[in-house]
Amino acid sequence: MSKTPAAVLILLIVSCGTQDTVVLPEIREYVTEERCRYTWQENDGWAFIAWAIELEGGAEALAIQSGYSPSERPQSGEEITLPLPEELSEALENRLESARLVREATEVLETGDTTSVRRLLESAIQRDPEWSIPTYNISLLILKQEGPGAVLELLEPIAHKYDAALIQSEIAWNSGNADEALRQLEICLMDESPPFEALAAAALIYTVTGHYYQAAGIWREILASHEADASIRLMAVRYAILHEERNR
Repeated sequence: MSKTPAAVLILLIVSCGTQDTVVLPEIREYVTEERCRYTWQENDGWAFIAWAIELEGGAEALAIQSGYSPSERPQSGEEITLPLPEELSEALENRLESARLVREATEVLETGDTTSVRRLLESAIQRDPEWSIPTYNISLLILKQEGPGAVLELLEPIAHKYDAALIQSEIAWNSGNADEALRQLEICLMDESPPFEALAAAALIYTVTGHYYQAAGIWREILASHEADASIRLMAVRYAILHEERNR
């Protein structure tokens, strides 16, 4: 089997803190006493907190639902209320501390000190084991440094999440197991809004394995969205044209 598409199979870049996070339950109305009280810390920001808890609507929605305008920023040490149930206060603290460690790892990564990056990400995992981002990011580092054997066990606790599935799919593809690679990608495709990397990777495998109808459907889905990265959209155009030529 040709591995020509392997280089573009999954667009994995070590980019700490840029992937999707665990989706929180739908926000309902809370009175002040029922909501999470949180002490604003130095270097906090609405965008940072919204990213960490993946609040639908992002930074602007978080600020408004917390009683501020999006341009306002609380002072360090100021207590605010966030649009989360009060019983999630401890989980919120753990998540944000983990997010700060991921943010620090991102900064350290620019220096090339991968040992320190791994140490920071390991601490982030310990603080919030349920959060997939630090596990995903450290997996990318280990994959480059030690190979796939050292990664699979680490990914096991988050194997049901799409970011882990992307890595496992790449490992399976590079080992020549297209069926397993596709099985992992189908975990991503079951998501309500699957990442475009996963869509493109699945379409490529469908193409390579001769499942042109399924591939064409995915390429059309990518082309229909203006949110897809330009390089992925160009890839979709190319393969969509090839599919049309094949059917003439």
